[in-house]
Amino acid sequence: MHQVVSVLRVVCFGVFLNLMVSEAKAQYLEVDTTAFIEWSEDLYMNWADYRFRNYSKEDGSGMALTSVMHSVRGGIIKGQPKFEVKVLFVKEDSWTTDSTSITLLAHEKLHFDIAELYARKIRKQIDQLFKDGERDLKVYNKYVKQLLGDFKRYSHNYDSKTRHGRNFDEQKVWFESVYSELERLKDYYK
Repeated sequence: MHQVVSVLRVVCFGVFLNLMVSEAKAQYLEVDTTAFIEWSEDLYMNWADYRFRNYSKEDGSGMALTSVMHSVRGGIIKGQPKFEVKVLFVKEDSWTTDSTSITLLAHEKLHFDIAELYARKIRKQIDQLFKDGERDLKVYNKYVKQLLGDFKRYSHNYDSKTRHGRNFDEQKVWFESVYSELERLKDYYK
């Protein structure tokens, strides 16, 4: 039986443009699909999305690293928040030593899904701030940074509690929890 170990490199990336006066000045991210994979509901990741590293541990366990990035761009346009929040898998920085383990791939995919969960939380927070009448871009920035910090802690907790995917019972609990939360926040998908 192969044991799995995953390593998560969380890249929290937030770009906030200065206060803008018109949508014509908004600079949104055009995703370079040769370097990144944007999260989507119908995405099926596979090991071909990762670089292979020829490395073997004495116990035969596979290792992987999933690098994800949040891109948060936008500003206050005509008194309203206009933000674009994307979750990107960084191909160049993501790797595996075992391109056969379905268990390890599922664990790694959940890291990407957790990043989307936090993107939805960011979108929800932006929506709530606007509903509450907030128009100060600094306040939006503060909450986005806080949620990105929460994401990083949550991701590390996921690896710790599941022992990087080796605790299958705990892994199942995390799958159910994350997918339940994604469903609960489905209104904040894009």
